[in-house]
Amino acid sequence: MLNGQPHLIVATPRESETQRWAQHFRDAYPDWRVDLFQPGQAATGAQYAVVWQPDPLLFSQEPSVRAVFNLGAGVDAMAASIPSDMPLYRLEDAGMAEQMAEYALYGVLQATGRFRPYEEQAREGRWKAHRPVDRKQWPVAVLGLGVIGRKVADVIASLGYPVHGWSRTLHQADFPTYAGQAGLHDCLAASRILVNALPLTAQTRGLINEDTLSRLQPGAYLINLARGAHIVDQDVLDALDSGQLSGALLDVFTQEPLPADHPYWGHPGVMVTPHISGITLREQALEQIGSRIALLHQGQPAEGRVDVRLGY
Repeated sequence: MLNGQPHLIVATPRESETQRWAQHFRDAYPDWRVDLFQPGQAATGAQYAVVWQPDPLLFSQEPSVRAVFNLGAGVDAMAASIPSDMPLYRLEDAGMAEQMAEYALYGVLQATGRFRPYEEQAREGRWKAHRPVDRKQWPVAVLGLGVIGRKVADVIASLGYPVHGWSRTLHQADFPTYAGQAGLHDCLAASRILVNALPLTAQTRGLINEDTLSRLQPGAYLINLARGAHIVDQDVLDALDSGQLSGALLDVFTQEPLPADHPYWGHPGVMVTPHISGITLREQALEQIGSRIALLHQGQPAEGRVDVRLGY
C-alpha cells in the first residue's frame, strides 16, 4: 500500500490528446495528481502511466512509474517502448465489444448482399421483394475468442448464422470451436466469411495470407477489425482479383492513415474504414483504469494485466 493519493502521468503521440485525457482524469479523480509527459522535462515522480503508443523516453525519464495502463485493448504497439518487467494493464472491452460486434455484423450483411438489391431499387424507384438470405450458406469463422471476439461470435450466432470460433487455446461455446494449426484449417474450411479479432503477436502476425485465404470456401469475405499486420496485403489483393475473396471490409492497416497510393483505395472489392470499429469510450475507460489504479495503490491485485510472453 502506498501513502497519499495516486500520481499519474499521461503520454500519447499527440499533445492535444495527452492534454484531453489528462483533464478527463483530473475531472474524474480530483484528489489525484495528474501530469502530462513532455520529453526532456524533470521527473515528476509519477507512480502510474496512462498511455497510448508512448515515447520510449517516458520510462527512463520517469523511473518511479510502477505500472502502465494502456488506453486500448491491443498492446502490440507497446512492445518496443515498455521495460520487459513493467506491469502492463490493458482495457478489457470499455464499450468496444458492442461496437466491434456491430461492425462485424455490418460486414456480414455486406458479404451476403442482404440489402443491396433494395439500395439499387430505391435509386430506380422500383418496388420488388426478394427472398431472404439463406444464412446457412454463409458460415462465419471468428478468429480470436477473447472478450471482443466472443461478443462478435455470440451476436452473429444469435441471428442464425453458423459460427465457428478459433483461438490459441480451446474455448467452450454454443458453437463449434477449434484450436491449434489443424483446428485453424478445419475452422476456415467450414467458413465463407472470416472475421479477424485476434491479438497481434509473433504467432499471429501475417496469419491471414495466401494459404489461409485459400482454405476458405470460394467467394469468401474478409472482415479485419484487429490489426493490419495480421494480413498480408498483396495476398488479400490477389485473392480478390482471383475471386477467392468476393470482398473485404478492412478497418486496420499496417500503416495508418492508409497511404493515398495504397491499392486498397478504390479497389471495387474493398471497403476501407479509418480504424473506427472499436473506439475507446471515455467514461468506461476512466472508470476501468481508475478503479484498477486505486486497487494497486491499496496493495491489492487488479484485473487486466497483460501476459507479456503471450502479448495479451
